[in-house]
Amino acid sequence: MDIFFRPVVISLFCLAGQTASAQTFDHNGITIDAKNVKVTVGGRLHLDTVSVSDDVTPFRDKTDIRRLRIYATLNFKNDWRVKVDSDVGGLSTGLKNVWVSYGGIKNTTFKFGNFVAPVLGEKLKSSNDIKLMERSLASTLASGFLLGGGITYRAENITLSAGYFGNPVSSNKNRPTNDGESAVGRVIWAPIHEKQKSIFVAGSIENRQLKPGARYRVRTKPEFGLLHTRLIGTRKSGQVKSYTNYIGETGFGFGPVMAKVQYISRSSNAPALGNPTFKGASIETALVLTGERQRFSLGTGTFGRIRPKRKSGAVEIVGRLSTLDLEDGLVKGGKETNYTIGVNWYLNRNVRLMANYVHAQTRSGSNGLRESPEAVMSRLQIAF
Repeated sequence: MDIFFRPVVISLFCLAGQTASAQTFDHNGITIDAKNVKVTVGGRLHLDTVSVSDDVTPFRDKTDIRRLRIYATLNFKNDWRVKVDSDVGGLSTGLKNVWVSYGGIKNTTFKFGNFVAPVLGEKLKSSNDIKLMERSLASTLASGFLLGGGITYRAENITLSAGYFGNPVSSNKNRPTNDGESAVGRVIWAPIHEKQKSIFVAGSIENRQLKPGARYRVRTKPEFGLLHTRLIGTRKSGQVKSYTNYIGETGFGFGPVMAKVQYISRSSNAPALGNPTFKGASIETALVLTGERQRFSLGTGTFGRIRPKRKSGAVEIVGRLSTLDLEDGLVKGGKETNYTIGVNWYLNRNVRLMANYVHAQTRSGSNGLRESPEAVMSRLQIAF
């Protein structure tokens, strides 16, 4: 376990234990609830397997732990909240969320630390709640975890967020990629936000100023999860001064049905490379065959995990088309389009079985060839 994570968890338990009045273990994890302090400890296990029918680029089949996280949160007087979580056995180990927030002002929350920047709903949504095993190709262009501070204002049908960030705590301190500072802003508007139906639109902008000579690179895996092999990606460059992401999202939920669309455009300030613009998009839809509703979060602008109503659980089918274009100006990073279908079986609120089929198509990929590999993947997810 991370040398920083263990003492923090112990301290949180000791603080709550001094005046503890109730202890519970349920779908939310282990909770110690005192008079003014509540501590919760939980975690997640994502155990994956992937089998690939490769084309030109060789892939290998694999079964491994995708994520193994432990987290602890502390709530103090309903105003202050602290969270620490660390991946202790997955593909990307280390600290993830390490932050403190204050919500003592009506409808307003301040947050400081390492957390997901408010840029793209797909990144803001927990990996426990994504409907397919991997996020879309398009999400590659949006920032994820970053170290900084932000403010969020939430009213009846609108959420406004802004923040300023540096590099994430997990970055390579000696040679970080895209080393710089970002200013971000995001708005989510849901003209209809009811229990059984929701419609929303969202827009975000992120401007990142890179340090002189910073290594700049964009690359992604083909939504195959456990495998590190990439089909498209740019070369490392020190010629990019800054870039700006423009993001638009919209979607709706009606009972058991959900659909959403997102588009991302990244404009780079890099005269030596022809000021390239990269683009990504995805369309995703889902249907819960057992009738449970799609739950919309106004805070993130996303549709989350299904809560089963039957002892036999809930079954959901999902489809997605995603694209990423990394070719413009003098940059030839390749283009890729993925077609994915998936089935989710929510046994209860804590356990889910997932199965995905991914068909990837590249044009002028990083190897200069066209190819169409396919993958079949599955996951056992336990989260509390």
